[in-house]
Amino acid sequence: MTTPQPTQPIRRPYAALPLLWATVVLVLTLTPSDEMPRTPEWELLSFDTAAHAGVFFVFAALSWFSLHRQRRWPRLARHAGLAVLVGSFLFGALIEVLQMTMKLGRHGEWSDLISDSIGAALAVGLAAVWAKRLGYKPQPLVIAVGLLLVSSAIQAQDIPRARHTIEALASDKMHGRGYVQQGEHIAAGYLRKRLKELKLEPLATNYTQPFTLDVNTFPGQMRLSFTHSSGSWKSYTNELRPGRDFIAAPESRAASGVGTAILLDTLCFTSPNAQRAVQQQARQLLTSRAGYAFLVLTAHNEQRLTSLPVSLRQTLDSLSNRILLQPKLTASLAASQGPGIRIEALNKPAIWYPQNEILALQLDAQLLHNYQTQNLAAVVRGSVQPDSFLVVSAHYDHLGMMGKDVYFPGANDNASGVAMVLELAAHYAKPENRPACSVVFLLFGAEEAGLVGSQYFVAHPLVPLKSIKFLINLDLLGTGEQGATIVNGRVFEAPYRRLVALNDARHYLPVLGARGRAANSDHFPFSEAGVPAFFLYTRGGSAAYHDVNDKPLALSLAGFAGAFGLVRDFLNEEGAGPK
Repeated sequence: MTTPQPTQPIRRPYAALPLLWATVVLVLTLTPSDEMPRTPEWELLSFDTAAHAGVFFVFAALSWFSLHRQRRWPRLARHAGLAVLVGSFLFGALIEVLQMTMKLGRHGEWSDLISDSIGAALAVGLAAVWAKRLGYKPQPLVIAVGLLLVSSAIQAQDIPRARHTIEALASDKMHGRGYVQQGEHIAAGYLRKRLKELKLEPLATNYTQPFTLDVNTFPGQMRLSFTHSSGSWKSYTNELRPGRDFIAAPESRAASGVGTAILLDTLCFTSPNAQRAVQQQARQLLTSRAGYAFLVLTAHNEQRLTSLPVSLRQTLDSLSNRILLQPKLTASLAASQGPGIRIEALNKPAIWYPQNEILALQLDAQLLHNYQTQNLAAVVRGSVQPDSFLVVSAHYDHLGMMGKDVYFPGANDNASGVAMVLELAAHYAKPENRPACSVVFLLFGAEEAGLVGSQYFVAHPLVPLKSIKFLINLDLLGTGEQGATIVNGRVFEAPYRRLVALNDARHYLPVLGARGRAANSDHFPFSEAGVPAFFLYTRGGSAAYHDVNDKPLALSLAGFAGAFGLVRDFLNEEGAGPK
């Protein structure tokens, strides 16, 4: 009698697990965007890459577990890893295609597919290690495909490195990359080091083209407080926060002491009685010697002063010290100081609308003459046409400091553009990507002071302007949820059509829009000198601009990888493609 063999327990594959997870993923990714929870975009998109990788890590892990346990198809069980990698890639591609073709208010992104593949490759790799410890030998092809997916993602775009660049340039160690505490010189030193690490050829000694400028700065004390009195024994004081509640206007003079402020109400533009009352107050302030005399009014009402009666207008013009009330604080720079003290403050009724304001002000202002700063310039020489140039540019300077404790980070404006220039430089510096014509990388100083650095370069070019085939200037590249705008797209229509065709074919950015001629960044001096030039900036996401909130954490970088691909492909079509 044959002894019966013990039966092997049936190993359930648990196929429902990956199928259920795939269903959840499809429901979430194909939900119309206007039905999604209203999470602030940057909070969601800052972790977009990790989210995609995490979702597909779980999907791949569950799929591998199910395929490895099933016994119906032994060959499939032995090659579970490869099957999962291929299936995960196809599933991710299906999602992107559906998002591009279904009108859901969502956009497919090739970078999402790379993130999906990375997550799947990581899951399969860990599963292979775990299986090996249990005595299962993983197929070498599985490991090779996983490494290929990861390495291709790294070659395509190094988003972590770009974010690190932005964080470094926007840190407090750079002092806002302005003219207080040598902030822009510290930033230039950091960028020289990065250019040297890429082994780029300098276009000038130590990559540096020096020039000078005049600029007004606020390096020291900055305090402003108001005491309100209603005529009774009660009074209260508001201490305003520099950078948050108020800033110095760029042309302001220094101040130290106390004074009185009167408010110019909107009623003054329609009521003769109100006009007479304000004129009497202003004359009393001008004849008294009780410290500074300030006129408080909204920026809109300052533009309407010319509509007031002549006598009242002349009296108010004598009050050269102004506090302009703004809905948002937006800082800038000036090359000179004006006749009076000028403060810009948030329009908060609780602070400004009570009358009889007594202020205390400490404002250090220093006008710097012939301050020496610099542009940075490097090149990757072309293999076929070394004397023909394509140029990629961005400005690295920002607004610096407002007092000794407050600085403007300038993450989006323009640490993001500098990060993009460095990523493009890293791409073309690789031997396999050496361009046919030369590609120049320019990092301009003093853009915020009025395009000073780019104007200097055009007047003293390090390469012949007539040999520049095209320039792309990169500024404000930290968002991208709503696509990008191309300044000069309506001026250079044929190159713009080529750019749109590239974007339509490869879906780099949700949408491109064109603008006409505008003197709003460093492309302008070049295009005015006859050099074809675009200025590309992304839209959507963080609204912080020229304020203390322009920080790295506020940037989604949603369009960064797409903008990289778009600019790279455009440059390649213009002559940078390797031969």
